Amino acid sequence: MSRHLKSLLPSVLLIAIYFIADEFFGPVVGSGIALLSGIVEFTYTRIKEKRYDRTILWMTLFFCLPGIIALFSTDATISRYQPAIIETGVCVLLGVFAFSRIDLTASLPAGYRKNIQLSEQQQKSMRRSLKALFFLVTAHVLLSYYALTFVSEPVAGFISNYLLYILLGLFFALMFLRRRILLNRMKKEEWLPVVNEKGEVVGQAPRSLCHSGSKLLHPVVHLHILNEQHDIFLQKRSLKKDLLPGKWDTAVGGHVGLNEKIEDALKRETREELGITDFEARFIGSYLWESPREKELVFSFVCSRHNEIRIDNDEVDEGRFWSKKEIEQGIREESVTPNFAHEYHLLLSKITR
Repeated sequence: MSRHLKSLLPSVLLIAIYFIADEFFGPVVGSGIALLSGIVEFTYTRIKEKRYDRTILWMTLFFCLPGIIALFSTDATISRYQPAIIETGVCVLLGVFAFSRIDLTASLPAGYRKNIQLSEQQQKSMRRSLKALFFLVTAHVLLSYYALTFVSEPVAGFISNYLLYILLGLFFALMFLRRRILLNRMKKEEWLPVVNEKGEVVGQAPRSLCHSGSKLLHPVVHLHILNEQHDIFLQKRSLKKDLLPGKWDTAVGGHVGLNEKIEDALKRETREELGITDFEARFIGSYLWESPREKELVFSFVCSRHNEIRIDNDEVDEGRFWSKKEIEQGIREESVTPNFAHEYHLLLSKITR
């Protein structure tokens, strides 16, 4: 279980206790537990985080509403419609998070928000799930109002309470099954390490997910080969590639594999792409590169001594040395990749002067 999920367990457990208490002991007892747990969590956050967290106050108030209604209402009709009224409030909350552009971590206490960051792609995925849940709960709310108005009390009680739990159980079971199917498909793919901006491994993900716009940061290596005139060797990307086919690119570039050292990845990619088995490389810097499809932490090396270049693979059509003048013209004409153009201005132009 991840560190983030563990940090959320106290809040999830308290919510679960509230629903159990509300179901078996009534809304007043459930609201009392909600109030007590809210005070404990608010005090804990105040002491540990040195700040007041309004989210806890609003969530506590929300869960206390059923008890407040039950205590001060003498109208049997309101008590009868109480589950549907509370569920309507849940629908409103789901709708706000599903259809607005607010940060989905905003509903979490401050102590959790600072540890959990969702990429834009992850937030889109979560919103799709929230929209499906919103429509499910909305349909149940409408059915509950109808049943409470026109159907006998035992049937209405089943529809407004137990049916919701059944529907939610099926919903989350289907989500779990879908996730398992996706994970089984991903097991057949190449998996890459996910890193932070310092290059420290913080997780892992399949290659397709890293290239899906998720912006999961993963490490890559680049090797630039120079001759005595400080010309730079570029490879022409195969026309079979789905990304930037036919463009001239860095001599060697590729992903660092899971549990693979940077140096080993550099040797492997150099052998696979250019057939070079003996070379000396010097590290010249690292930087973040972001495109619409991915986000990479690039480790860049330069090489001036190597054995014979032998291109024999489907990823590279050809290769040759480019002078500084040719490179600058290629950048203007956009015949080189945007990544190489960026790296040339950032690192290589200083070396080739």
